[in-house]
Amino acid sequence: MEALKVKKLSIPVEDTVLQTLDEVACYYALSRPRLIQKLLSEGLHTARLDHAAGLYARREVTLERAAEMVGISIYEMMAYVRERDLPAQRRAGDIRADAAAMLARNGRPDIAARLGG
Repeated sequence: MEALKVKKLSIPVEDTVLQTLDEVACYYALSRPRLIQKLLSEGLHTARLDHAAGLYARREVTLERAAEMVGISIYEMMAYVRERDLPAQRRAGDIRADAAAMLARNGRPDIAARLGG
């Protein structure tokens, strides 16, 4: 297993933000740096979800590709899109491509090929 490369990040933060970070870190029984890492990770995941959902809503990617970009299942992506009332602008080709990708990934390339995937 490859070791993660860690870089330090230095940013200016207001005193009130630091105080809030310390209060929340205490609640979760985490150090301030661990809390900041947790918040960054969760925030970046949400930002990736929003970005991928936006690409899907603009028909720049399929639902399958949007889910893949975020590292979640197509069902989780469908739920995310539905929760945000994003337009499900689906074309028959998009549906076929999503189904073919799922079938290929799940060991059925024969059926995926017939769908044109």
